[in-house]
Amino acid sequence: VDGGESGALSGPVSGGAGRHFSGVRGVSALLIRFTSLLDQARRALLLVWGTSRGLFLGLVLATLIAGVLPALAAWLGQRIVDAVVFAMQLHAQQGSAPLWPVVRYVLMEAGVLALLSATQRALSVQQSLLRVQLGQKVNTMILEKAQTLSLVQFANSEFYDKLVRVRREASTRPLALVMKSLGLIQNLI
Repeated sequence: VDGGESGALSGPVSGGAGRHFSGVRGVSALLIRFTSLLDQARRALLLVWGTSRGLFLGLVLATLIAGVLPALAAWLGQRIVDAVVFAMQLHAQQGSAPLWPVVRYVLMEAGVLALLSATQRALSVQQSLLRVQLGQKVNTMILEKAQTLSLVQFANSEFYDKLVRVRREASTRPLALVMKSLGLIQNLI
């Protein structure tokens, strides 16, 4: 009876406490990962900003414009439907209806869609230019650091493999992180 009662008491209590502590550890680990991600994003932004302020600001501006334009196109689409419905009602009542209100909204939406296409193209060109400049900057930073290292370190195959991997990925990862962050902002708009 005692074994059953103590088992009954200790089972849920210790299981509940264990779940509580593992939940706290899970939240703590998640918080640590999140702060690490924010730190990496901050460092990537600073690296991209230091590479080309003009291109970075162009990316931000184009991203904001590309975020607003689809909403504007949807609003204009709604106005087109409203204008067509109004023109149909007017035609049913008077026998004729002006076409200009409908055509005006169609032309404005065409302009917005053309601007959206140009904005997306500008984003692509700016990304390509920034990727090249960032690659050059990172390679220069790596070469400057490599000049301070000894030949013994280069003889270590593990070290050399890491150096090659860093050289290959370091120029694309910061820009990818920045672009994903800007894409998130664009989708939030």
